[in-house]
Amino acid sequence: MEDWREGLVATFEDLDLHFEGGESSRAAMMRGVAVIDEVIEPNGEPAVIVTHGNLMTLILKHFDERLGYSLWENLRNPDVYCIKFNSDGAVVERVAL
Repeated sequence: MEDWREGLVATFEDLDLHFEGGESSRAAMMRGVAVIDEVIEPNGEPAVIVTHGNLMTLILKHFDERLGYSLWENLRNPDVYCIKFNSDGAVVERVAL
């Protein structure tokens, strides 16, 4: 897409938006979150999941809806985030490298 960045912004604003031949952000998000759900151990053992920036941003957005395109735009390569699960839900934190 010639205006791919505008399209990407739109997919963070409307999670159900999808372009021809692609999937919506919500579908990608749920695919990524399903992996997290499989990996989470009841005993609380840490796990590491590696993915690309767009999917990572969508997964993080699932756990903190305030996150979105601006997080994606400011990602570094590599970048590391930690999701800590507690009784209140999840906390997303950037890990300093």
